[in-house]
Order: sequence, then C-alpha cells, then structure tokens
Amino acid sequence: MAKTKSKSQGSWFTRIFSFFGSKRKSKEEDLGKRKKEPKSFAMEWAIAIENWKKKLRTKQVATGVVLETLKFRLTKTNDKLFRAEGENYSIILATGNHLYKNKEDKWSGVLFVDEGELNKNLSRDLSQVEGLISALSIPKADLFLDADAPKEDWRVVLSWERFWQEQLVLQMKPNSMALVMLAIGEECRIFFESVATERQKRLVRDELFYLNLGNTDFNNPYSKAKNLFGFGTALLEFGNTINTIKERKEKEENHGS
Repeated sequence: MAKTKSKSQGSWFTRIFSFFGSKRKSKEEDLGKRKKEPKSFAMEWAIAIENWKKKLRTKQVATGVVLETLKFRLTKTNDKLFRAEGENYSIILATGNHLYKNKEDKWSGVLFVDEGELNKNLSRDLSQVEGLISALSIPKADLFLDADAPKEDWRVVLSWERFWQEQLVLQMKPNSMALVMLAIGEECRIFFESVATERQKRLVRDELFYLNLGNTDFNNPYSKAKNLFGFGTALLEFGNTINTIKERKEKEENHGS
C-alpha cells in the first residue's frame, strides 16, 4: 500500500511539474514568436537591402572584378556579361539578353537567339537594331531595364495615370514585388509606396520579413521557392506585367479617341 501511495504521489507531482513546465515552455515559445514578427516597412526594407548587398555580389559592382581568390576570378563586363577564370578555364558567362551603347554610341551586347529564326530572317532589313530585335522576336521583358534600349524601360510607368500604376502594383505578386524593388533600388521602392494601398504595403513588408529570415519555404505560402537569388524571374514578371498593362492602356486610349 505504501509503495502504491508513493507511486501515486510521484505521479501526481510529475503531472504538476509537467503542467507548469509546459506552460513555461509555451510562454517561451510565444515570446520567441513575438520576437519574430515583422517590423515596420522601412525597417524590413533596410534589413533586406543589407542582406541584398551581402548575398548579391554581382549587383554591387558596375564593371570590374567581382571576386578574386588564388584559384578563381570573376569579372563583370556589364549587367549581364561576366568572365569566369579558374585554373584550367576562362569562360564568358551571359545571364540573359542585354543591350547597351558603347563609346561609339553603337548598340552592343548579347542576345540569345534561335539559329533557325536567324536564318529565316536574313533576307529582311536588319540594318537597325530595332529591326533585328523585331525579326528575332526577342522578348520585350528581357530588355525593359535598359534606359537607352529600343524598348521602353520600367520608368515609363512613372508617367502613367494613377489608375494604371495601381493596376501594375495590383497584378504583381507580393514576393515578386519585394524582389523587384531590391533589384532595381530606391527609385522603385518610392514608386511602390506612393501607389500601393496599406494592405499591399503590409503584404510586401511581410515578404521582406520572410526574405530577411532566410527560411521563406516554411513561413509563407507566397514565398515558396522565392529567395534573394530569385530576383531574375521577379524582374521578368515585372517586365511582362508592364508590357501587358501598356498594351491595354494603349488599346483603351485608341478606342477612346
């Protein structure tokens, strides 16, 4: 009987300690969660910019050496053209279609084309870069960020009426919008904040927060498969959205006139 009573008391004390222990653990977990809540938009943006600078080395150099060690060297020619050099190689790396004007005021750069399309269009007038781009069906979105490129860059939206600007922000996914702002910079952030609703700002702020945590796959369904290194697809989405809205805008204006 004594042993039974002892076991009963021990079990009772165990349950009591377990109860208070679980409550304490729950409070600690709640405290931890509270510490990881998003801060203000401005603070999350500032943290994200610092992370961007640390992780995206190629974006911090206009031209020249990006990284150099005893056995590897990466140099940047322009926004999308690099040279990688190792112990037994020296290779040009192109990260996408890119045009820019050289010192002679002529268009230079790299365009990825289908060789069949190239041959098919050799009989056309290809004397001007605009004709070449049109003939080879180069996607508009691939070139939209070049200020002097034949296709208008993203800043065209700054002259749009408020309605069309709002449509652009509305159609962009929050995680893509966060990456686009980081990739383009302060000018794009100012545009976004001037147009977005408070709800849209909160959504993008949360995306910046999850990007800053560095474990986006687990915390936010929007951020699945999105991280700082996914800015290329976000920019492509931005360019496509701009072009789609631009076409709609022009159709409505022509119809109205």
